[in-house]
Amino acid sequence: MQAWLLIPLALAFFSFPLQAADNPQTLPKFELPIDCEFPKGCYIQSYVDLDPSEGTIDYQCGIHTYNGHKGTDFRLRKLSMLEKGVRVLAAAPGRVARIRDGMPDTHMKVFGKKVLSRFGAGNAVVIDHGNKWVTLYAHLKKGSIRVRPGDIVKAGQTLGLVGLSGLTEFPHLHFQISHRDRIVDAFVGSRPSVGCPSDRQPMWSATALKKIGYQRSFVMEAGFSDQPLNREALLFGVGVKQQLPQKAPNLVFNIDFAGLRKGDVYELRILDPSGTIFAESRKTAEKNAAVRFLYIGKKRAKRPAWPSGVYKGQFTLMRRSDTKMKVFARHETTLTVR
Repeated sequence: MQAWLLIPLALAFFSFPLQAADNPQTLPKFELPIDCEFPKGCYIQSYVDLDPSEGTIDYQCGIHTYNGHKGTDFRLRKLSMLEKGVRVLAAAPGRVARIRDGMPDTHMKVFGKKVLSRFGAGNAVVIDHGNKWVTLYAHLKKGSIRVRPGDIVKAGQTLGLVGLSGLTEFPHLHFQISHRDRIVDAFVGSRPSVGCPSDRQPMWSATALKKIGYQRSFVMEAGFSDQPLNREALLFGVGVKQQLPQKAPNLVFNIDFAGLRKGDVYELRILDPSGTIFAESRKTAEKNAAVRFLYIGKKRAKRPAWPSGVYKGQFTLMRRSDTKMKVFARHETTLTVR
């Protein structure tokens, strides 16, 4: 039997992030709410949006957020980790206030945003830490929640598993802090702050901060295929190949990355087994983009067959530093043709 314990969690969650001032001596310290290795196993894709306008800005004056985002998104590096199970942990001691469970783990496009808008947080846990401090753990895996309303939990205690429920496109934990119904960014602290703050007082513990690093640009997914893919197919591994036959109809390199800045130069290449450039694309970003999906490749057409051997898909991101363009990020993926 499915038990959808309904709670007011539909991604509006709480009011806009104007951090609530408080006595620093009474502020809680938060541990990491997810049990995974950074950045090998998981990474932060989106932070709290500190811009009250239609613009966006994260705590590092960067673009890793979207308009109105009220939490920190801890994304799993590989889809296989969702199936294996990654624990969601209580970030601080408290009492379980509410839960929701029973929602399926599936891409939001299956049901549509309109249908899911009432259940945006998906399967979730809300913890009351006292003194009006509350944390939310959203998008948990169906049937994985191990606590019930009224339970007293310790920091580090398992609440459930990372899932794909609610309004989400990829497996991740949305972790959100509020104080007196106002959003608090744990990377900033509880002082009132709008826009990019210069006087940050993080509420993460020293241990948590040591594990979390801010990545200005990074690759989320990359892989070869025998036809152009879209972001969803690349994420779920549909059509992604590590090996292709010599008579494959196409040879395509796909990549999804984050942190593109206006003026950045990004280059995609495929090198054939001899090291010669097989396909190439080089562009300059005309505007900021939190995420960008790209692909490059060729059709076999009248070729009798692709040369056998190892092909390399390469991605390079260059950014201006002082007066010169410097390499900011690199990634390489290989494919065997035989």
